[in-house]
Amino acid sequence: MIKDVATWLKKNPPKGQVFEIQNGTEKVKIIPQKIIESLLDELTEQNWSTENFHSSIREKPIYGNEATGEVVKRVTYMDASLELVVTYKQYDEKKYPNHALAPVITRRLVGAYTFPIDLFGNDYINNIAKSLCITNAASDLGARFGKNLNPKEASMMILGIKNPPKKIGDSKIGDTIKKIEEKK
Repeated sequence: MIKDVATWLKKNPPKGQVFEIQNGTEKVKIIPQKIIESLLDELTEQNWSTENFHSSIREKPIYGNEATGEVVKRVTYMDASLELVVTYKQYDEKKYPNHALAPVITRRLVGAYTFPIDLFGNDYINNIAKSLCITNAASDLGARFGKNLNPKEASMMILGIKNPPKKIGDSKIGDTIKKIEEKK
């Protein structure tokens, strides 16, 4: 049993649970799916589930010359999303010495992921997509689930860029990139 859930969720994962993988030309840190699921089991006492899983496959043309419309190749992508539903007691030994009186929290977290299918092949592609979405959704629970593992890389992946441009304007995305640049 977790003695103080809020503090537990804020703690970074132990080094043995974080792995570095190559993602294209970048190295990123991940917590493997099996560990995420065991952490969810520990937090919720096995009271978590997924709902509304959706996936679709699309092709994106890669142009050799956009002016002429010449397509060099087509890349097939999987887009997927789901809701992760977690229910847990907000244990805090100081506030609730009697654990039975601790408030019950239910959270619905949305996880989404888009990836080129050729990274994984076509076998069990929906299972892979679902696992990636669960991991993405669980990161919203806190640092313990990997929320702070790749802050710069995550922002750039969301934007679909490798190196952020120097000026974007006054948009929220521009502000985010500016903050990333300042932390370098």
